[in-house]
Amino acid sequence: MAATVIDSVRIVDGTGAPPIADGRVVIDAGRIIAAGPKATIKLPGGADLVDGSGKTLLPGLVDVHVHDPSDANMALYLRCGVTAIRFAGGAQRSLLDLRSRIERGETPGPRVFSCGHMLDATPHAWPGAYAIDTPIEARRVVRRAVLEEKVDAILATHRVSPATLAAVVEAAHELDVPVTGQIWTSNARDAAASGMDGLENTSRIPEHPSFGPERLFARHSVSGRLATLAHLWDAAEPARLAEIAHLLAERQVALAPELVSFEAWGRFAEADTRSDPEWPAPADPRLPLHERHVSYIASEWTPDDFAAQQRAFDKYRSFCADYVRGGGPLVTGSDLSFGGIYIHREIGHFVAAGISPLQAIRAATRAAASALGRDDLGQITPGRTADLIVVDGDPTADIRALRTVERTMISGRTVWLRTGNRATAAA
Repeated sequence: MAATVIDSVRIVDGTGAPPIADGRVVIDAGRIIAAGPKATIKLPGGADLVDGSGKTLLPGLVDVHVHDPSDANMALYLRCGVTAIRFAGGAQRSLLDLRSRIERGETPGPRVFSCGHMLDATPHAWPGAYAIDTPIEARRVVRRAVLEEKVDAILATHRVSPATLAAVVEAAHELDVPVTGQIWTSNARDAAASGMDGLENTSRIPEHPSFGPERLFARHSVSGRLATLAHLWDAAEPARLAEIAHLLAERQVALAPELVSFEAWGRFAEADTRSDPEWPAPADPRLPLHERHVSYIASEWTPDDFAAQQRAFDKYRSFCADYVRGGGPLVTGSDLSFGGIYIHREIGHFVAAGISPLQAIRAATRAAASALGRDDLGQITPGRTADLIVVDGDPTADIRALRTVERTMISGRTVWLRTGNRATAAA
């Protein structure tokens, strides 16, 4: 096959470096062969040319926290420029089947990574988790998940104790697999001490002296626990948050805050979210499932809990900006159905917090790909895999331009293309 050249295009390479205003990228055999200023890169003979005038070329976006495996959701990701996703809990056999269908070209979709079944102590917070009540059990379950079920990462959750968490991390790292999680019995300091690679949205990051064990563990349901988390974020003192941010940044723990889930559960941006042009039609069968999840999370909340959730969202968002300023790796996750929509809202929240568009893009590309354990993804440099998107305009000047996806490429092949006002899945 002939090489593909994306020409006269603004290049945002995903590393946080300044854009290249008039760039050229050469792609061959699924990889980036050359990338840089147009004047410095020879145009190969017989190449297929893509005119990038007035457009921006970026690495494909990454969503590290996904739950909806529907074909419609996979197609939405491509339309929104997401080229890699990681399922945070789920039946591994069905997720491997989804990956195979996408790789065979039967189902349009992004690259699929999976944590398989979440790991939790009994009683489980969510059904379907694998029980790890002791360090010995944790090591056995991790080895089975990696060696037999072929998971790409381990997801430790809710009731896992510090000792068991340490065993999970040790066993996973022996097999060169990262560990992320949504932890509650263990806290952020335990995560750092254990060597965890990532923390996700509802992990117990904030602290306050008034939240002793009795208050932290008084509400056993998921809804009650998340209400407690909202109040914990609300009460958290800046000095303690700064200390924890420094500790996590020092250990380079990938933080996926999924602020959009806090926003959705609190229902304080419903009208704005549903006005998105990609929001499903009223008859879409995914909508009742989405509504059921959001309603369940807030099913036990009082008006005081909802008010605390809004303040928690604001404080968590500020924490993310402080984390980036301190050198911590912030990454993008959606946690909700319609992830292609929510991942862009998440990036928008990062920018609204004071993170520069270049750093927000890095969170959604280079940093998130690294969290997947795939350093060949998420950046536009020679030798890397050509998972790329072309957008209209300049998202480094206005992050909203990131939504104007015109082309999505995986391994150098166009898998989604917008022509004028018409969008088509590429053959």
